[in-house]
Amino acid sequence: MRVLFIIIGISFGVTSGIAQCNQYYQLSEGSEWEMESYNAKGKITGKQAQKVTDFSGGANSFTAIVQSVVYDKKDKEVMKGDLEFKCENGTMIVDMRNFINEEQMKAFQSYEMQIESDNLEIPNDLSVGQTLKDGSITVTTTNSPIPMNMSVNITDRKVVAKESVTTPAGTFECYKITSNSTMNTKMGIGMTFNFSTVEWIAPKVAVVKSESYRNDKLQGYTLLTKRN
Repeated sequence: MRVLFIIIGISFGVTSGIAQCNQYYQLSEGSEWEMESYNAKGKITGKQAQKVTDFSGGANSFTAIVQSVVYDKKDKEVMKGDLEFKCENGTMIVDMRNFINEEQMKAFQSYEMQIESDNLEIPNDLSVGQTLKDGSITVTTTNSPIPMNMSVNITDRKVVAKESVTTPAGTFECYKITSNSTMNTKMGIGMTFNFSTVEWIAPKVAVVKSESYRNDKLQGYTLLTKRN
């Protein structure tokens, strides 16, 4: 659940003077930003530092590789990986493979894997009451000693309000988006996690705040703290 929460909360720094495919996700090579994570009591649990390491495209489409480094509350690096984001004709396409635990994938990389996915989308124009496209991914192995099946489903994505949100990085006019997520992992013993997410997304900056809930109880949240 931690990995999914981190990736959903990704944000982009402002890029000025460059035509962009999507008004919410505006970025260029070298853009950097940070988000801090907190538990339900408001105590810091870590941070995520992101940087665009490769960018290609223009006004109508782009592909970006974002290096994400995760730190614990003592500022020790605990995870590092690359995320891919694409924009086509104004619509941001988020590859659902970003939502699968990278360490688990590495453990099975020597075996034959089958991946089926339906990517998330974020349109260029958001409005209150809008329903957004669901996303899903399923990963299975066919010849490993222990059969493995992992899946993530993100459903019921809705734009429910327009609100002003203040973080250490500034004050932003945002659209509030809610969604439900289910994570299933089966490696001999099956485990299922259900939770909901609330995100606040602002023009030029993308996600500035996100919250994660289980059984309607707040589990934690992230805030945009730095950007350039």
